[in-house]
Amino acid sequence: MQLDVNLQPYPNNNVALLDLVEQQRFGVEYQPIVDTLSGAVMGYEALARFFDDKGNKIPPLDIFQVLHESPLMLAQVELQLKRLQIRFRPDSYPLFLNLDPHAFAVFGNADKENAIVEMLAKHQSVVVELIENTDVNDACISNDVATLMHQKGFGIALDDVGAPDTMVSLNILSDVDYIKFDRHWLSGCSSQNMGQLLKSLISYAQVSGKKTVLEGVESAEDLAYAVNIGIDYVQGFFYKELFVHENCGH
Repeated sequence: MQLDVNLQPYPNNNVALLDLVEQQRFGVEYQPIVDTLSGAVMGYEALARFFDDKGNKIPPLDIFQVLHESPLMLAQVELQLKRLQIRFRPDSYPLFLNLDPHAFAVFGNADKENAIVEMLAKHQSVVVELIENTDVNDACISNDVATLMHQKGFGIALDDVGAPDTMVSLNILSDVDYIKFDRHWLSGCSSQNMGQLLKSLISYAQVSGKKTVLEGVESAEDLAYAVNIGIDYVQGFFYKELFVHENCGH
């Protein structure tokens, strides 16, 4: 997705992180997921937002990189964020929630009750987005998450498919309900092989009953491209006027 130019660098230290968490300087941005043909909003994705003590936005990636150094704190923040994202969700729409497999694993594996699962199970029309995997261990955890979430009746989406420096678990790909293509496909399909790969993935989704989402749509040209290649839904700054923001703790 398009990066916000107003984001402030995050001071990578435990004192700043603890202060942010204790003061709960969290927010949520709901981005609409839009039907490519009708233009109707079919759901919203909830994205975490963070702020410093002056109210400036901090890049979420910076925060999560630091949090991954402390799995317990990562899990605690992830649970707080999910509660916030559920609390302010737009009414009457499916809600797409990113779930970090490492945070999930802290609360227990697929054979045990899990605090995040217990919290989400109280709500309907939730689609859990699994982030792309960077190694085999991540793939194993994500497989456990996908299996348990499907057992609990949640929809599953595989996020960031095609992003640089990521890998795809074929087991997860075959098990999800939605395939979300990373924005890099908009600029990275210049080669014939990459273009054919994208078409093949879309064709696979169509014949297997999965829905496709193209992220990072920023213009009418991007939307037209998505329609032309057979994408079901789009998401991105082209629909910025439909974004919904909720902030707390600052």
